[in-house]
Amino acid sequence: MTALYMYIKRNAVVWGGRLLGEIVIFWGDDVVECTSEYNKERNLLVCILAYDGLCTFEYGCAVKVFGLANPEFTNWYDLSIVTADKGEITGAGNVIVTADQDLSILQTADLIIIPGWRGTDALISEELREALIAANKRGARIASICCGIFVLAQCGFLNDLRATTHWRYVDDVKRLYPKIKIDRNVLYVDEGKILTSSGAAAGIDLFLHIVRTDFGDRIANQVARRLVIPAHREGGKTQYVSRPLAINAVNSIAPLLDHIRENLDKDWSIQTIAQEANVSPRTLQRRFKDATGHSPHTWLTIERVELAKELLKTTHLNIQQIATLTGLRTPETLRHHIKNYTKSSPTQFRSKFNPVKTVSGL
Repeated sequence: MTALYMYIKRNAVVWGGRLLGEIVIFWGDDVVECTSEYNKERNLLVCILAYDGLCTFEYGCAVKVFGLANPEFTNWYDLSIVTADKGEITGAGNVIVTADQDLSILQTADLIIIPGWRGTDALISEELREALIAANKRGARIASICCGIFVLAQCGFLNDLRATTHWRYVDDVKRLYPKIKIDRNVLYVDEGKILTSSGAAAGIDLFLHIVRTDFGDRIANQVARRLVIPAHREGGKTQYVSRPLAINAVNSIAPLLDHIRENLDKDWSIQTIAQEANVSPRTLQRRFKDATGHSPHTWLTIERVELAKELLKTTHLNIQQIATLTGLRTPETLRHHIKNYTKSSPTQFRSKFNPVKTVSGL
C-alpha cells in the first residue's frame, strides 16, 4: 500500500493575512490535502482586570500568555490592563500595577480575564458588575482564575452552570452561591462564554485551552513550548497531584517526546521507545510517569487522539486516512478513542468544529 504521510509547514506568509500553519498531506507523491489556518480579521482584544490587593501570580500568568512577544508569528492578542478601582493598585509582594485603561474598554473586549480576587466575601463595585454584565451580553468571554470565581458569581453568570475554583474555596462557593454546579475535581471548566479554573497554575492550562480554541493546536503547542510547560492537560484532570513534576526528568526526555510527536504514525512499542531513549523499559516507565503523569502507552494514545482531533477540525481526510496518520491504524480504534476522549463520534466532533467539511467514510 502506498504510504500516507504528513508535512507541516509553519510561518508562511500569504496574501490577505498571515498563515499560521499549513498541513500538506501526501498519498505517495500526490497531494491529497492542504489546509491552512489564517488569523482573524483583527487581533482579539484581551482585557486583564487589575484591582487593589491583586493576586500577582495569577495576573503575571495572564500577562505572560496573552501579552507574549512571540517571534514565530506577528499577529497575536491585543492586551490591555483594566483598573477595577480608583487609586493605586497594589498586589502581593508590594507590587504596584499601573493600568492603562478604565472599565469603559470592556465594551470592546473579546476576552476578559479575572486573575483571582481580593477575598471570598469582598464585594465588587456596581460599576464593575454592570460593565461585566454588558460585556457578557455583547458576547465577550470572561475567564476567572482561582477565587476570581466570586466576581463571576456576584454577576450571576454561573447560576445553573458548571464551574470550578481552588479546592479550598469550594465550600465557600457552595455556601454563598448554591445555584452554581461546583466541581472540585477538575482543572478548568469551559461553559462557552464563561470559563473558570481551579488553582493559580491551572489558570495557565485554561489560557492554553483558550489559545487552542482561538488559534489551533499547533500555535497552542508553540506557546507551551516557549513557556516550558505541558502542551495540554485536559480540563477534567484532577486538582490533586500525588507528587511534584520532576524537572530533570522532563528535560531529559523532552527531545524524545518531540521525536515521537513528529512520527506518531510509527509503531511505538515500549521496547522501541526504550531503545530510542537508550534506557531500560522499566526506567522508561518511571521517567514517563515523572515527566508526563502518564505511562508511555497512555501518553502516546493522548497524543494520537490530539492529532486526530486536529485533522478532523482542519482537513478533508476520511477516517481511514486519519487513523493511518495518527498511528491508530483502524477506523474502529479511532472511533473508540475519539468517543472516549471527546464523548462524541468523529462525525459529531467534525461537525462541531469543522461544519463545512463533511466527509464520506466517517
